[in-house]
Amino acid sequence: MSQVPTIVVIGGSFAGINAIKKIDTTLKTKANVVLVEEKEAFFLTIAALRSVTEPGFAAHTWIPYTSLFQNNPASKIIKARATEVHPNQVKLNNGETLPFDYLIIATGTTMPAPGQTQKTEKADGIAESESILAALKSANSVTIVGGGIVGVELAGEIATDFPTKKVTIIHSGATLMNRNGLKPKAMNVVNQQLAKLNVTVLLNERVVPEYDGSILPNHGSFNLTPSTIKTSSGKTIESDVQFVCTGAGKPNSSLAKSLGGVLNEEGFIKVGLTGQVQGFTNIFAIGDVSTLDPLKLAYLANGQGTLIGENVVSLVNKPTAALKVYKPMEPGSFVILSIGRNGGVLQSPIGVFGPRVPKAIKSKDLFVASKWKELNLTPTYKPPTSQ
Repeated sequence: MSQVPTIVVIGGSFAGINAIKKIDTTLKTKANVVLVEEKEAFFLTIAALRSVTEPGFAAHTWIPYTSLFQNNPASKIIKARATEVHPNQVKLNNGETLPFDYLIIATGTTMPAPGQTQKTEKADGIAESESILAALKSANSVTIVGGGIVGVELAGEIATDFPTKKVTIIHSGATLMNRNGLKPKAMNVVNQQLAKLNVTVLLNERVVPEYDGSILPNHGSFNLTPSTIKTSSGKTIESDVQFVCTGAGKPNSSLAKSLGGVLNEEGFIKVGLTGQVQGFTNIFAIGDVSTLDPLKLAYLANGQGTLIGENVVSLVNKPTAALKVYKPMEPGSFVILSIGRNGGVLQSPIGVFGPRVPKAIKSKDLFVASKWKELNLTPTYKPPTSQ
């Protein structure tokens, strides 16, 4: 190991950023940190859905990395994609090879727009959101396929900002978010708020993929032109704009195949409860790309980043140090859902709350202000006062 160890972090989203902040704050110049990230700025996925309904909001969901490192001028960011991971080095798509003493893989999962974006440049990401916003403004009706968290939150955003639009959710389950651990009381709160927003919910309905195996004619996750969706029961739903919000995220784990045997059947990177990749003591995987927690939620990734950051700090200070163990979250023990900027539900160990509490915690600005501050920047977003 070199006199000043190098810690490479691949992925600058929730887990990776929190790991970096812990390492940078604690070790300062005792270790050099290199963030490898393909996006030019942090993309706040939690706030992505509002980008397609509120004018100007998209710009606030792309947060610069410029002030990330506060304590070590030798730490840096490389805008690139990691293609291969080896025991002591990482290969990048720009041809560069990065040696490391410790590695944290925090590459997350891939999901389609508008809940995420595959754009790597801020301008392109904003343009994508604004194209959807323009289509929604001129539309009279919207269909959302999938009634999980993303589908319900998207319906809430659209119905709040465009109350005259006809919004329909088509869901295959007997209840909305049937895989997210919501209790009946919390589900009732959600249903009441959606009903107040005049959102139509069709349950126990499976969509027939009529377009060469795809739900939408453009084979994408959203379609901004009039189209028809049919269900297995024979219902036909016509709308001007359609979204598909189904399926789980695909782990961005192909870079770890070069380590040999570290992926499970679903493609997630296998780790122990210390975050270390199976078979390695100096390589960690955290957040949605790893098996550290079966629940893939941003606030859990935040906590994982901090804890595993502490473990790396411990190893830098003492290679034989005992490491902290992560405790996976019980499904449904804590769920916070926004339904537009004025609503939502919070399910917690002490009870179910909505809409005031989730509005104050999350829905008002979807953590925009707190995330800008976390990245050592001054937020400029101000929620609309008329709503």
